Amino acid sequence: MKKGIDGMTFEMTKVESKLISYLGFEEEKQILLIEFIRGPVYIYSEVPKSVYDALLSAEIPDDFFNSSIRYVFKNRRVW
Repeated sequence: MKKGIDGMTFEMTKVESKLISYLGFEEEKQILLIEFIRGPVYIYSEVPKSVYDALLSAEIPDDFFNSSIRYVFKNRRVW
């Protein structure tokens, strides 16, 4: 599934999580797109690919998100 936001197209990956439904990443601009199960979509800026990869491979994505992304990277709600 693809999602277009702010002139960028993200290839979205389904995540098995209680908080997150889909993830997208734009490597060149280091932008992480997170679509939450309850509906909002957020963009996180200046996220290294290693952090995105760790989130994708985390045993419990919700815990990794809360400890390593949520309050670490600048973000904004896009819808």
